[in-house]
Amino acid sequence: MKQRYDQLRSDAWSLPEGKQKLAVLEEAIRIADLYMSTEDAYHARMSYSSSALDSGFQERFLVSFAWCLTQFEKEPSTYYSFSIIWHYKWFVNQIWRFPQFGAAQIQAVIDDFKAKCLQYGHSLRPYYQTLHRYALSRGDMEAAQLNYDLWRKTARDGMSDCSACEQNGFGYYHFTAGRYRRGLQAMRPIMDGRMTCKSIPQNTYSHLLLPLLETGQAEEAMKIAKKGARLLKGPGYLEEYGNFLAYYAATDIHKAAKWFEQTFAYAVETKVGWDRFLYMSSAQAFLMKWHGQKRRRKLNVGSKITYEMIEQDAKSLAHAFDRRNENNYCTELLKQRMKQVQKLSNS
Repeated sequence: MKQRYDQLRSDAWSLPEGKQKLAVLEEAIRIADLYMSTEDAYHARMSYSSSALDSGFQERFLVSFAWCLTQFEKEPSTYYSFSIIWHYKWFVNQIWRFPQFGAAQIQAVIDDFKAKCLQYGHSLRPYYQTLHRYALSRGDMEAAQLNYDLWRKTARDGMSDCSACEQNGFGYYHFTAGRYRRGLQAMRPIMDGRMTCKSIPQNTYSHLLLPLLETGQAEEAMKIAKKGARLLKGPGYLEEYGNFLAYYAATDIHKAAKWFEQTFAYAVETKVGWDRFLYMSSAQAFLMKWHGQKRRRKLNVGSKITYEMIEQDAKSLAHAFDRRNENNYCTELLKQRMKQVQKLSNS
């Protein structure tokens, strides 16, 4: 069985991220659980966790990583602490995206991440980054600003995100706060190609589109859209797909329709509430404009997919997050996206 296990893990390395690779690793995990050591099962699950996250199956990542974390806590001297804490950094930035997790539970996980960073001698820079991003998702701009300042002031080390990813986060913050010109200024090194990484600029381009329209730079937005759309493939870019959909809804309804048809299945399949909510907010804005113009062509997404269905889905997700956050921020986000697309359509 060891030979089969080793072969499966070797095969997985050569496969692109996606369901096939996950299936291969799942078989390796099954073999390890039945016939091999706990360490073998741990290493297979760590590989699976990375692939699940990169493939857009965050719910699988949460389950797999939680198993690894439990095992690490039982026998910390057996496993490489840096690797588990690096994965933990991903975990704390995913758990709040699921409305099923309560605020107290999320905070307890983030606190534990902080404790492990301190225990193993790592900077708290990613901890403050996580608090900042989580605060943004709740619309708590005071906490977002506080932790943004702490994030930027705290020293970098090997546990920090790369400079390009962090720069992307700086710009994203200003966009979320409505400071479009400042956000574009922060994103300029990425836009100019001076800062790149595995995830950047493909995670950046979609966030530039509406701010560019808001600041009267429609031609630049068009160039960015042409470059950025080609870089997005698979289910791992649902938030980005939603941003492109809103942009096309405001600028080219025919492109919006095609984009919707190409990407909507990812929204239906995902288990990640936050990403689905962001996509559905754009889908709602697109469909309101599409039906408002009395388009005769039927969208190729199935007869059961209606404006009312998407509106209800978006509202249900907004209410789920608002209940947890004890405010109405996500409900207001829905309204803002509708108004923004309508305003930019008329500009």
